[in-house]
Amino acid sequence: MIKVKLQDMMWQKRIKSVSELSRSAGVSRQTVDALYNRADQVKGIQFETLDRLCRAMGCRIDELIEYVSDEVLEQQSQIDVVREEDSDYAIFETRVDEPAMRLEDCDDLFERLDHIRRQRDA
Repeated sequence: MIKVKLQDMMWQKRIKSVSELSRSAGVSRQTVDALYNRADQVKGIQFETLDRLCRAMGCRIDELIEYVSDEVLEQQSQIDVVREEDSDYAIFETRVDEPAMRLEDCDDLFERLDHIRRQRDA
């Protein structure tokens, strides 16, 4: 499966909206919107579009799209089961959705993630 990482890249580059990226890249708003909001439904993308998006954001293609194997997808679905069953995951999920944390504050987050992984592997 091909994963489009446009949301992540826009956040990293401090691009505030689909319209802003559309204007700066010279790509239709509909195309950028589809890649941003419905990437799993997009059937293809032209090389020229990729080129324009990468130039506008100052990134490489591999920072914008990536291939994720079926094996990795299966592992992610198994982790989702743990998320639903583990009360600690609610804390992990909340912390992940917060703005970037200082490195020192990540220790608790990683400890909880390790706890989730140990439960999954048990």
